[in-house]
Amino acid sequence: MSRKKGRDDYRDGYDSFDRPDIMDKIGDSFSSAFSRRSRENEKADEVLSEFSKKGRDDFFVDETVERKKTQKQTKQAKKKSKKSKKKVKKPVTPLMRKIRNIITYCIIVAVVLIVCVVLSLTVLFKTQNYEVTGNTKYDQGEIISTCGITKSENIFLANKRSAEKKLIKTYPYIEEVDVSFSIPDTITIDITEAAPAYIVKVTDAQFMIVSSKGRVLELVDNTQGYDVPLFLGPNVSSVAVGEYVEFSDENTLKIINEIVTVFADNGYTGITELDATNPADISFTYDGRIKVKLGLPEDISYKVRTAMTIILEKLDLNGTTTTEGELDVSNCNTTKKSYFKEQSLIDAQQAATEPIDNDDTQGNEENNYIDEDYDGYDDITGELIEYEEEPQEETEAPLSQDDWYL
Repeated sequence: MSRKKGRDDYRDGYDSFDRPDIMDKIGDSFSSAFSRRSRENEKADEVLSEFSKKGRDDFFVDETVERKKTQKQTKQAKKKSKKSKKKVKKPVTPLMRKIRNIITYCIIVAVVLIVCVVLSLTVLFKTQNYEVTGNTKYDQGEIISTCGITKSENIFLANKRSAEKKLIKTYPYIEEVDVSFSIPDTITIDITEAAPAYIVKVTDAQFMIVSSKGRVLELVDNTQGYDVPLFLGPNVSSVAVGEYVEFSDENTLKIINEIVTVFADNGYTGITELDATNPADISFTYDGRIKVKLGLPEDISYKVRTAMTIILEKLDLNGTTTTEGELDVSNCNTTKKSYFKEQSLIDAQQAATEPIDNDDTQGNEENNYIDEDYDGYDDITGELIEYEEEPQEETEAPLSQDDWYL
């Protein structure tokens, strides 16, 4: 019916326009169509605008890319699930808790120690005071200045070994020195001074004072006041103060140092002369009146101790006698025999130019006896005599009063 009616309306042609009701309907149709078209255009414009903002990927999807993206997301999800499984914490046992606490405490202590060390080396323990001990020869202020450790310098970082070397090099009488510190702010300088051991004549008007280690302590023109022997021997090739003495014979220094060391270690005094002119016939003189022959430089310590025991306990007991003569201990280390020939040393020196009978090389016949009761004296005359015994090692003590013979 609607189609037929439409055809009829068409056949009527323009006659229809003459009817107002029909014209109103047509106008309404056009208006509704136009408004509908306008709304569609607006929606299309909105879609185009959104498309331009988001891009084509939101409207056109590549299946391959989408599949790869899905696979990647799946793998990431699996990894997250594994990690979440791994992160599942086990219950903490008392032992684990104790270990954790110990580690924590150790870390705290380490941090505290590091802070303390940093503060000690930068802010605290600055040098403010000096303490010098054992010094009798030099001015204390000069020693402090020479050591090179200044005030406000950290007592831990101060170069103490360098200070020791400077002091020993600068001052001849400083044989050993120990530079240390005392908390909180004191540098301690402990000095061991060298003692004169013997005198070496350089010229008629100049003498060297030498320590037991062979270091030249000072040069003097007068030897009074020095209770040390005058050395006679090879010529000296070095006389600089603070340096070590050098002789033309290289072995001389070693021999002399060994002898004077024995004197110093045992507290022997009164030695007035030390003769090494002949290295095979070394000798020394006690109190200017008893000459002791040591002979070859073998078992020096044993020979010196034996000779001094005889002198101090027999020949010069308590320093009350004025015995003069020559004591021969050159072979006591092997034969255990010592010989004393009482005579004036001045007469002996004069007689040295005269021929010597071979029978007297070990003393006169009346001075050679065997002690039957081993008391060190001749049973008939009461004089000191020689004593015969098995050899002893050098490290043993010197012969006692009942063991040595003259």
